[in-house]
Amino acid sequence: MLKRTITGLIIAGVWVLFFVLKAVFSDLVIISTAVSKHPVDLGMLLFDILLLIMGSLGANEILRVFEKKIIRPHRIINVLYPIILFPMMSLFGIEWAVVITILAMLLVLAVSVPYYDDVTIEGIGLTFLSMVYPSGLLVCLVAVNHLAPFSALVLAFAVSPAADVMAYFVGSLFKGKKLCPNISPNKTVSGAIGGLVGGVIASILVCVVFYSSSTHIFDAMWKEIVAYAVVGLLGSLLTILGDLVESLMKRKLDVKDMGKLLPGHGGVMDRIDGLLFSAPLVAFLFCAVLPMMALAV
Repeated sequence: MLKRTITGLIIAGVWVLFFVLKAVFSDLVIISTAVSKHPVDLGMLLFDILLLIMGSLGANEILRVFEKKIIRPHRIINVLYPIILFPMMSLFGIEWAVVITILAMLLVLAVSVPYYDDVTIEGIGLTFLSMVYPSGLLVCLVAVNHLAPFSALVLAFAVSPAADVMAYFVGSLFKGKKLCPNISPNKTVSGAIGGLVGGVIASILVCVVFYSSSTHIFDAMWKEIVAYAVVGLLGSLLTILGDLVESLMKRKLDVKDMGKLLPGHGGVMDRIDGLLFSAPLVAFLFCAVLPMMALAV
């Protein structure tokens, strides 16, 4: 427990450091609209580097557990995918995610032809899965980093850990009925409810703390708090789902953890599984839905 707590604090410290760097260097524009559709500042680029590191480490962990089922050329493509994807998106626009992903998928299929004797349909499917999970889902955080208010990015990183921590403590205290015993025997319904409450509390705190310094979506604070609370609730649900999906994968693959990089937590994928599922929701709501709602009000 002590090892897990120390590692968790270090992870939180790294995330906070990159948030501070993003805030400090947010006024230093290094790429103008002449190159990218939106101005890119140094703070955005630095945070994109964090996402690149998370994507690359996560991709390597996924490839490690799928190693015997994916041919070497496909593994090389998967390693290069986030290394090319994140910088191109960061420098030239979010739309590059679509272009690079399609090209990478076409390359996977093209490379399969000369490797006919070794490649399998299962291996091709796992290659595509390894591209989407985690790098394809982390793309959503690049969108939030570039297009949404600063508070939305903080929210994305706050909800999942808050939900996880509250679920752990409430579940340990009240125990009770198991949530999905066949997939994750330790998770309880009481823990899941605690996780939902924790996510909502975290989202409201983020809204209140950053309300005066971040771009507003609505013209009244109470509307903003309600919006953040709803995002926190839905994000917590997706955090629980993401955790269960990774538990399912580990059971099917017969592995305890996706990696060993983080003592007490396993690997990077074991730490960000909930974040990967809640990130698309935050991107969808803060980059598309909520701005449209604000214009309509």
